[in-house]
Amino acid sequence: MQTENLSAATRRWADQGLSVEVLGRHQMFAAVRGDGPALLMIHGFPTSSHDYREMIARLSPDFRCIAPDMLGYGLSDKPIAFSYSLFQQSDAIEQLLHHLGVDRAHVVSHDVGTSVHAELLARQLEDHLSFEILTSSFLNGSLIKGMAKLTPIQKLLEAPANLGEAVVVCENIAPDFVPLLKGLMKRADSLSDEDCAVMEELLLYQDGNRRIPGVYSYVRERYLHQDRWLSALERTTSPVQFIWAQDDPVAVKEMGEALAERVPGAAYNRLPGVGHFVPIEAPDEVATLVRSFITA
Repeated sequence: MQTENLSAATRRWADQGLSVEVLGRHQMFAAVRGDGPALLMIHGFPTSSHDYREMIARLSPDFRCIAPDMLGYGLSDKPIAFSYSLFQQSDAIEQLLHHLGVDRAHVVSHDVGTSVHAELLARQLEDHLSFEILTSSFLNGSLIKGMAKLTPIQKLLEAPANLGEAVVVCENIAPDFVPLLKGLMKRADSLSDEDCAVMEELLLYQDGNRRIPGVYSYVRERYLHQDRWLSALERTTSPVQFIWAQDDPVAVKEMGEALAERVPGAAYNRLPGVGHFVPIEAPDEVATLVRSFITA
């Protein structure tokens, strides 16, 4: 991880974590803070573990918070010749936890991270996950892909015929990146000017903006493996809760309700007045619900 050319604010964030080699040759960054039971936090697209910074501050007094940047995001490597499969991302997270000596963990996930989370649950059911998932907290994520309300840029990225245009858009997206994210929020004032600058810098690290079309290829897997991942949610024997923002324009409230119906044993928590970026917009509410769920 090369940090010498980063701003002081981004270096301060990098100093909260470490970098581990995964999948043979790629460096994966993870913010690691606190002591106690391990709490794995899996971020969403197209941001990074930085989304969890306020939750980490609230939970690290009682938990060992581990928030990795998936490959292609944040301060992790963003290779050109890489598929960015969610199965590879799951492998990398397993290797990270093994390196950290974690054999049991509570898991929180958001957005695309919910699919990685579900894959880890599927592996646990198949008895070949390298650690034990103790509890699962799912924040807004399009696990039922057909119910998602896509943004214009998501529609552009999903259509193969538009890939050339998508590449050009992503090459020039930096000035619009944070404003686009804010457009999906109800509490955009949760982001300080420094937060916005760090988020843009994390996007641009190792030309991450140019990797967006490749990283977004995960969406095809969400269609192909939806039954596997929903089945894992339905069949897991470890406790599950959903924490669902009611004003998310992408992973809409109806999707959260449908998931709760499919997993009747799960706890379901509604967050009114919160948009898509739940960990950023509602860190107090989410941290409280996660803590209560884990310690119940």
